[in-house]
Parts: sequence; structure tokens; C-alpha cells
Amino acid sequence: MEYYNNIVLKWSTEYLAATIILGGTAYGLWLLFYRPFDLFQDYTELGFEQISNGRKFKNNAAKRHIINQYRERRKNGDLPPSYPNGWFAVLESNELKRNTVREVDALGLNLVAWRGESGKCYVADAYCPHLGAHLGVGGKVAKECIECPFHGWQFDGVSENLVSIPNVDPVPPFVKLKTWPVHESFGFIYIWYHAENEKPLWWPDIVTEVENGHWKYRGRSEIRVACHIQEIPENGPDSAHLNVVHSSPITNGTNTNELRVSSSFFKHVWTASWAPNSDPDREHEALMRVYHHILFFNKISCFHITVDVHQIGPGIVHMYFETIFGKGILIQNVTPVEPMMQRVVHRFYSSPTFVHPLGLLVLHGEAIQVCVLLISKFQRDPPE
Repeated sequence: MEYYNNIVLKWSTEYLAATIILGGTAYGLWLLFYRPFDLFQDYTELGFEQISNGRKFKNNAAKRHIINQYRERRKNGDLPPSYPNGWFAVLESNELKRNTVREVDALGLNLVAWRGESGKCYVADAYCPHLGAHLGVGGKVAKECIECPFHGWQFDGVSENLVSIPNVDPVPPFVKLKTWPVHESFGFIYIWYHAENEKPLWWPDIVTEVENGHWKYRGRSEIRVACHIQEIPENGPDSAHLNVVHSSPITNGTNTNELRVSSSFFKHVWTASWAPNSDPDREHEALMRVYHHILFFNKISCFHITVDVHQIGPGIVHMYFETIFGKGILIQNVTPVEPMMQRVVHRFYSSPTFVHPLGLLVLHGEAIQVCVLLISKFQRDPPE
């Protein structure tokens, strides 16, 4: 009996070990070849190292409070308009399911977004014109309408009109809820903002390969940045900074404890040209072509990439990648949350031949290089 028990125990041990190995391998392959990239970095992680280094904070709230104090003490001078005219991403499409409501804060506005039974998305001012209830907190979807959680008033997303009041017929024809022009594509929900309330003067570019599903979604990153919106897109024409700020390997991130590689062994090399779009119908767009390669030991050149950059208005950037592995697009959206706070979101899509691990590397590298830029550009010692 003991002999058979030992055999059973041995088989059980071997079976458990094999299960762990196979499970771990499968999980590793899933991480590497299937799971989309997803990164979030708060503004307190970027550009304030001189405040946080060597300090012990009781909690994140204490750190945020001290950093906000330094932000308020900075001498910014006269700022350009904080909310320029254009299309801005206020949500990602997967954040708003059918027949659901979301509260949205962007462009210094309190907004409500909902997706009707048809699947169409609507964005409106958040407060009910009746008694000011917030439609994004407890509001409901009724077909294509948003229903106020206070008295059940229903506003149509298409016409802006008040269409129903419980036990009241007819409804007052003059009551409306201000809605915003909405455009939804490649995973983002955009609204048109204009300081003088003009209708859209242009529309975001359509990326056919993404819209028809031929290119695969590889992941996203989101970074909060404590700066003015103008400071981010102005880096497009500033090609002189590329070989100064972005020459270091992507492993050389913002944390001094991260793995670092000597630039004499490995570095990025950039060449770029920039010009406004000559098409009279595309005056809101600027074009940049970037040539990139990696240089090993200052001699061996490899991993050549051509990137065509389209700066579309103040808040949208399309970066078209062309490599030996295939093509892809990195979509960047910069949305002002408040005058000196921006939400920067990237999504990367690529052709099936552009293998998933390489897509993850592009997203990771972009996030690292953006952080390096932000720290080098926006980190300033607080005034005395």
C-alpha cells in the first residue's frame, strides 16, 4: 500500500508541477501576445521630482496637496487662451456602453454623456435647466433621451428639446438642453469646442484601416500633465529637441532606479521636417515627417522607422508608422481638464504583421519618451 501511495504522490507532484509550468507559460504568452498595453500616470508623478525626492508623505493626498501648492505659486504670466477651438476627446468609446450615462469634466465644463438605444453618443451640459440637477449623477437613458434624476424631465439628444414631463402635456416648447457636436471614431468620443459657439469648421481625419477593423488595437496610455495645452503641440515644429531630449534609450526613464543603458552603447537618432498643410481645406493641420533609427556602439544602424505626423487642430495627433514589420498608427489626444491640467491619451493600432510585442514596445517607448520630455520641459524650480 505504501508503494502505491508513493506512486500516487509522485504523479500528483509531477502533475501539479506540469500544471504550474504550463499555466505560467500560457499566462506569459497571453501577456506578451494578446493583452493590450494599459498605462496611467498622474501629474504628481511627472515634473515635481524636486518636491518629492527625499520627502516622506503620509499618503497620496498629502503629496497632491503640497504639489498643488507649488503649482499655484508658479509665476505663469499672461497665458494664452486655455481652451482653444477644436475637437477634443472627452471619453474613450469603451467607457460609455449602450443605455448608460457618464459624468464628464473637460475644457472647464461640467458635461453629461450618454449612449442611446441606437448606439449613438450624445454630450450635453450637465445641469438640468429646470432646477439644476446634475444629469450625469443618477440620470437615465430613455431611447435617445436623457432623463433628469430629480423630476423625470426627458431631453432629446438629437433636437435638444424637452420632450416629456411626467403628468404634463403639452410640455413647454421653449425649454432646451444645450448639446455639443459629437464625433466618434477610432475608440474616442470627441466634442467640438468653440469660444464663439460656431459650428464645426472641420472634422477629424478618418483612419480607414482602424474604422474597418483591419488594424488591431494594441493598447493605450494615459498621462496627466500640469501644463498649458500650447506647450505640448508646439513640440511638433521644434524638431531640434529630438536628438537632445529623445536620444537616450527607452529604458532610461524618469525614475533614477530604473535600468539604464549607456548612450554610447545604444541611442536613438532622429531626423525631422515640419510644415503647415498646403491644402486650403486643411489649414488646421500641420505635417511632420520623422526618420528614426537605433545606433549601436555609434556604428551599427538598425530598426529604421518612418513616421508621418499629422497635427490636427490643437488636440489631435496622428502618427503613422511604417516599418519592416508593417504599418500602424499612434493616436494622441490632448484634452484640457482645466487651464493648467491636460489629459494626454494614446491609442495604438497596427496591421496584423506588426506583431503584438512590438506594439507594446511602441506604446511603452512613447510613454517613456513623453515623460522624459515633460520633465525636461516643464520641471521648474518653484519661485523663492
